[in-house]
Amino acid sequence: MKETPDNFSKFFFFYLPWTIPIIVTFLTYPFYPIIGNPNMIWLPLILIYWGTIWIYTLGYRKMRGGVFYKERFKPTLKLKGKYLWLQYLLTYGPLIYGIPLFILNYALDPNISIRMYALFAITAIINGPTEEVFWRACMDDAGKNAGISERGRLIFAPIAFAFWHTAFVIHLFPWGSGWWTFYGSILLMTWSSGIIWLWVMHRSERLVPQCVYHACANFLSVFPMMIVSVMNFYF
Repeated sequence: MKETPDNFSKFFFFYLPWTIPIIVTFLTYPFYPIIGNPNMIWLPLILIYWGTIWIYTLGYRKMRGGVFYKERFKPTLKLKGKYLWLQYLLTYGPLIYGIPLFILNYALDPNISIRMYALFAITAIINGPTEEVFWRACMDDAGKNAGISERGRLIFAPIAFAFWHTAFVIHLFPWGSGWWTFYGSILLMTWSSGIIWLWVMHRSERLVPQCVYHACANFLSVFPMMIVSVMNFYF
């Protein structure tokens, strides 16, 4: 029997996101002997991750439509709706300290090459919009079609978004006494970011500003931290 839109959306919203860290974790392991250098394992990991969430996004789009609404992806950095000052503060405010921290932590490092900056930029430009499309737009549409309230979507979707980073920590951070601290910090940071970006989308009905800031955050901190600070990998 064909599932109703409600049942499919409920399954997509509540269960499918938990398969992402499992898929990414286990499909990454076969690449260790292939790539040789364990410091490069982040590359197949993130490619598997991108492929997985785009398959899910396009699959949901085909089955239920939505996701890519005109207003949601209007090419503008402007926000609209209620609590506008807070939306701008939460979306663009972190750049006030993010840019100086990037300069202090990475831009002044003479070992970081132009090729590395180019890699940070390319991965950030892809990852920011990719995650916003799936974890904000697609997940919110699935929750809405499943009859989940705005508050329920705002609670659950960021938790699932944070939990996918388990695969990230398993492969990129060596096991040791500080593993649980690092894991907890990643979960807290990504969970809070997920709440902020989804809340802004609910208020403004737009996603491009979050895509832009998400990409900036990836370039300024996430990918330099992952490649340089955690893996100590230079090329």
